[in-house]
Amino acid sequence: MLSWRKLARSEQILIMRLPLAGALPLAGALPLAGSSVLVGSLVLVGSLVLAGCTAMAPPRSSGLPAPAAIGSPSGLGTNTIGGLPNLVGVAGSANATRQRLVSGSLAIQELGLAEFIRRALVAAPELRVSRFAVEAGGARLRRAEASRWLPEAELRSLTGIARQAHGTVLDPKDTVDVHAYGPFTQVEVQIAQPLYTWGKIRSGIEAAAHAALLGVAQQDQLADEVIEQTKSLYWNVLLARSVARVVTETTDAFDEALETAREQRAAGDTEISELDILYLRVARAEVAKELPGIRGGERSALEALRVLTGGDPWAPLDVAAARLEVAAVKIEPLKVYEARLFADNPAWRQVEEGLAAKVAQLGVVEADYYPGIFLSGTFGYGYAPERDRQLNPFAWDQFNYLNGPGGVLAIRWLLNFHITAARVAEARAEIAELVAQRERARGGLLLELNDAYRGAEESRRSVEALDDGRRAGRTMLTFAVTNFDIGIGDASEILQGLSNYARVTSDHLEAVRDYHLALARLSRVTGEEVLDLGDEGPPDGRWIPSGQASGASS
Repeated sequence: MLSWRKLARSEQILIMRLPLAGALPLAGALPLAGSSVLVGSLVLVGSLVLAGCTAMAPPRSSGLPAPAAIGSPSGLGTNTIGGLPNLVGVAGSANATRQRLVSGSLAIQELGLAEFIRRALVAAPELRVSRFAVEAGGARLRRAEASRWLPEAELRSLTGIARQAHGTVLDPKDTVDVHAYGPFTQVEVQIAQPLYTWGKIRSGIEAAAHAALLGVAQQDQLADEVIEQTKSLYWNVLLARSVARVVTETTDAFDEALETAREQRAAGDTEISELDILYLRVARAEVAKELPGIRGGERSALEALRVLTGGDPWAPLDVAAARLEVAAVKIEPLKVYEARLFADNPAWRQVEEGLAAKVAQLGVVEADYYPGIFLSGTFGYGYAPERDRQLNPFAWDQFNYLNGPGGVLAIRWLLNFHITAARVAEARAEIAELVAQRERARGGLLLELNDAYRGAEESRRSVEALDDGRRAGRTMLTFAVTNFDIGIGDASEILQGLSNYARVTSDHLEAVRDYHLALARLSRVTGEEVLDLGDEGPPDGRWIPSGQASGASS
C-alpha cells in the first residue's frame, strides 16, 4: 500500500509536482531583513500541504523592507549598510564568538518577544540619540526657569602692566615714559535682575517646557518604530524556522513515499507506475533544494535581530519559540482607542507640543513692543602700585579706581518697532501653518487608526475562515486517499485534493502572517501593546511610559 494514506492521516506533509498557477513561494518571498541569501524568487513547482502545523505562510508580496533605522550597537564602532551592520573593525571578536557558538562552548540564551523588545529599546542607537536630545531640552527648561528668580551676573578680571605715573593732575611728578612700567589689576562685576518683562520670561519658560515635551514625544515615536522593527524581525525568524521545519518534514515524507512506492512496484502492484516514482523523485528534489536558502534566511533574520538588540550578529541569543503560532491579543473596542488616541499617540503629541511652543514664542516676540524694567548692580576696582591714586573726583585714572558697589533701576526698550512687527507677523504665520497641519493630522490619525483596527479585524476573520477551509481541505484529501486505497478512486483525485488543500493552506498561513503585521501596526498607532504577553509584557500596556523621559520636567 502506498504511503499516501499514512502521510495524510498522520498529518505529515506532501508536496506533489502539480501544474498549479499559484505555486507557493517558499524562499524568495520571505521578508527577511537584509537577507543576502534569499535572492530571487525560488518557487516550488508544487504545493505545500500542511496538516496540524501552525507555520507562517510566506507572503505573496515582496515582503517587509529591512529596517532602515536599526543603526549599530554601542561599542561596535560600526555603521549600517543596507539596514545591516558594517562589521569592519569588529571582525576579530565577532569571528571568535561565532567559533565558540559553532564549537558549542558558548551557551545560547533563548528569549521571548518581550525581552527582545526591552533589549532593543535600550540598545537602539536612534533612541540613545533621542535620550540626549530630551536631556538637552530639560536643561534648557531649567535654564529658562532659573532666569525668573536668579539674576544674570558677570565678572571680568584683568591683570597686566601699566606705565608708571606719580603726582596729580595739577602737580605731575613724571612725564610720559615708555621705559617705566608696573603691574596692575582690575575687577568688574555686573548684575542684572529683571523686574518686569511684559510676560517675556513666562512665555520663554512655556516655550522651553513644550519643546522638552516635544522631545519626549519624538522619543516615544522612535521607540514605537523600534518595537515594530523588532516584532517584524522576530516573526520573520519564526516564519523561516517554521517553513524550514515544513520542508524538512516534507523531505522525510517523500523519502518514505519513495521507499513504499518502490516496494509496492517491486511486489507487482500495477497501480504504481514508474512515472509515479519519477514524479516523487522530482518533487522531492524540488523541495530539498529550498532548505539551504530557507535556513540562510532564518540566520539572516536572527542576526539582524541580534544587532537590533545591541549584540553582534553571532551573539549567543536565539528565539525561544520553535514555531510561529497565532498570538493572543487584548484588543479593546475601537471607540476606546479613539477616545485615547489624541492623548497617547506620539505623532499627535508632537503636533500639539510644537504648536504650543510656537504660541509661547510669539509671546516672547510681542514683549519686545514694551520696555523691559530691570535692576542693575555694578562694582569696579582697579589698582596699580606704580601709579599714584587720584583723589580729585573729577580726575579719572583707568588703572586706580573704585566704583560702587551700587545699583540702579534701568529700562531697556527696543524702538525698532518695524522689525518687531515683522517678527510677530512671521510667528503668527508659522502658527497658522501649524494649526492647518494639526487639522490635517487629526483627520489622518483617525483614518490611520480606523484603517489599522479594521485591518487587524479583517486579518483575524481571514485567519478564522481560512482555518475552516484548511480543515475542510484536509478532510477532502483524507477521503481521496481512502477511496484510492479501496479501489474506487484514482490518483487524479488525490492530486486534486492536494491541489485544493495546498492553496487554502498557503492562503491560511499568509493570513496568519498578515494578522501579526496588522497587530504590530495597531500597537504603533494606538501607542499601546495589543499583544497579550502575560507577565512578560509591560504592566500598563506601554513599553515607555509617556512623559517619563529624562530631563523632561514640566
